[in-house]
Amino acid sequence: MGKIVHASSTGRVLTPALLMAVACVTSAIVSALLIHDADAYTDGHRQVTAQVVRVFRTPVAAARSAALPATAVEVVWTGRDGRTHTGRTVTTSGHRAGDRLALWVDGGEEPAPGPAPTAVVVVIALLAGPAVAGGIWTAGHLVRSGRRAWTARRAVAGWEGEWRTITARGR
Repeated sequence: MGKIVHASSTGRVLTPALLMAVACVTSAIVSALLIHDADAYTDGHRQVTAQVVRVFRTPVAAARSAALPATAVEVVWTGRDGRTHTGRTVTTSGHRAGDRLALWVDGGEEPAPGPAPTAVVVVIALLAGPAVAGGIWTAGHLVRSGRRAWTARRAVAGWEGEWRTITARGR
């Protein structure tokens, strides 16, 4: 005779395997989307070398609470059309008037945030898969718990009905 396999033991193996597959597929999809966005970023943006014209004073309270000391600066750069453009941006502290820094600008020659660093893309892609798999596992667990509670409630209601029938006959 063959070995009897209970559904619960099969589920214990199958569920983690499916969740692992969901995590891997989700991470791959998120990674592809983030890489596509990063590649498309350069279509509407470009990096220029700007010169710091003026450094704005950073309030002491803001400087203390920031994770990285940063300051606002006014910069000037040459656009694609050859005209000089001026704008404000936030950069790391320590820049003085006359310093040069790399600046990302959009199609309208306005300062823009740079593309996401590679490390951020990798971390987000790696965390997205387990986060989705964990959400699916949690939802499944809640459904199973709800089903058990519903089944128990129905069983208790059935037993109470039987007791009412028995006690009504016994009188």
